[in-house]
Amino acid sequence: MSKTGRNIYKRKDGRWEGRIPAGRDSKGKTIYKSVYGTNFTEAKQKLTALATEHPTHGLAAATQSEPTVTFADVAAQWLSVTSLKVKPSTYAAYSSTLDLHILPKLGPIDMQSLTALDISHFAKGKLENGRTDGKGGLSPKTVSDMLAIINAIAEYALKEHIISNRPTITYPKQRQPAMRVLSRLEQTALQAALTTDMDIYKLGILLCLYTGLRVGELCALRWLDISPDFSTLSVRQTLQRTRCASAEEEDSPKTKILIGTPKSKRSIRDIPIPGFLSEHLSAFARNGKAYFLETNRSAFTEPRTMQNHFAALTKAAGINSANYHATRHTYASRCIEAGVDIKSLSEMMGHASIGITLDRYVHSSFDQKRHGIDKLEEFVRSEE
Repeated sequence: MSKTGRNIYKRKDGRWEGRIPAGRDSKGKTIYKSVYGTNFTEAKQKLTALATEHPTHGLAAATQSEPTVTFADVAAQWLSVTSLKVKPSTYAAYSSTLDLHILPKLGPIDMQSLTALDISHFAKGKLENGRTDGKGGLSPKTVSDMLAIINAIAEYALKEHIISNRPTITYPKQRQPAMRVLSRLEQTALQAALTTDMDIYKLGILLCLYTGLRVGELCALRWLDISPDFSTLSVRQTLQRTRCASAEEEDSPKTKILIGTPKSKRSIRDIPIPGFLSEHLSAFARNGKAYFLETNRSAFTEPRTMQNHFAALTKAAGINSANYHATRHTYASRCIEAGVDIKSLSEMMGHASIGITLDRYVHSSFDQKRHGIDKLEEFVRSEE
């Protein structure tokens, strides 16, 4: 949160702290006075009282009006309230996005004075040069996610009567990215690489290729989630590495592993496993409580490690421009080609609706299109 001027923020111990300039020391450095409260409103009231009681010590500006409530102040309050109703991983994502991107630009602005133009300039800057490594701009989807957080904070400020009007937010136009699906030849080449000198990492990738598991779901999978006859697996957890809330503090860990419930309720599901995988699975089976990707070096494997294994394998197999999620896209497309009904596929993919399955993950091949046109031609001729 903002580290200069009058501000209110939540401390690690759960209390809210309000700070106000109280003069300068012999070296010219600003000295602050602090007040504490159990919530944002209490801290704000105490900070106003402090400014009134001490008109000296460099607080002349504070005596003219109550302390300014900045965007950072409201963001801290919103984040605290939101933490009670979202998953830890979601909270970590919100906190990280605020600290790394939003607050450095919008944090010091008086919440009441925040305009649509301020937000528009912020979005444009992120689209043009928003990466923290300085290597260019962020995608419209990423910037839209940031704007959604800003909008939620503004909506909260409006409901709490911190502001009287909410600034209008214009989202950048997004294009649905092309989904990478492995061709049949690429899938055959990848499967050959996976079944040669197989290890648990290769088996994990093969399992994703034929069940549509997300990489985080694979990493959180335990052997007890797989039926004794290796015919079904149950998705109940997901694993991901997230940024720690205390990452800015010296010597504190920057990230941590979180294992929790999947993306949505529909993501909790049971998926049939193709029969040809049972022999491979039985060869690697462990104690039920063990993670599927447990090794001698670690009790579990994290997504980044699996992504690195996938990249190495696809490169060796001569497959270009494919990321790990291509296994999921490929699974969906092959299921459609094999005649699996959309409703069943949507449930196996863990989607909230059939529309998501159709719009995002089903990619008809040119052969399918040709087959459809041939059927149309047969119909026309039969009517002649």
